[in-house]
Amino acid sequence: MTDPHTLHLTLVRHGATDWNGAGRWQGWTDTPLGALGETQAAHLHARLRGRPPGRVYSSDLSRAARTAELTLPGQPLTLDARLRELNFGQFEGVTTSDVQADPAYHDWQRDPWTLPAPGGGESLQQVGGRLQDWADELSPGRVIAFTHGAAIRALLCTLFGWPARPVPGYVLPFNYQLAHTSLTTLTRTQDRWTLVTYNDHAHLEES
Repeated sequence: MTDPHTLHLTLVRHGATDWNGAGRWQGWTDTPLGALGETQAAHLHARLRGRPPGRVYSSDLSRAARTAELTLPGQPLTLDARLRELNFGQFEGVTTSDVQADPAYHDWQRDPWTLPAPGGGESLQQVGGRLQDWADELSPGRVIAFTHGAAIRALLCTLFGWPARPVPGYVLPFNYQLAHTSLTTLTRTQDRWTLVTYNDHAHLEES
């Protein structure tokens, strides 16, 4: 029997977009889900079929919301802008190779956890903070939320105090991967968070 005082939270990274395939940083740019992403969502739908999802949330960006609709068709869906990806500011749409000679990029990369992306962007600390604000409002029960790769990792760093150190050649300060449509599950009991699974993408391996 499920503990009525415990929150069971599943975080899903959206399916792949064409920009993901091209290595472009999407951030708040509202790129659509690509054909590969639709296939990934179909595999996740098959995996979750028959399981009660509880309350369903999504980032208001279409790649996440469409992943939710394909994974859990017919389920009521609540959109929340706090589940958005990092805002890359002036670097929306670029690739790492595009900015290798840009001094503003290298200044930001000294500490992308606390420094906002140039041109009106966010810091990853801000992203983790807004996701934690969202998560702290959740009442006990089962929740599944469709969101973004940097957003999920920023939340985990915020909740568990994980370090976020710059990674040479990679725009984000995380040296661990997170697959599209992967499942990351947490519980919260009496304000204590526990990470249960991270980057579970067995449905993609089986396919």
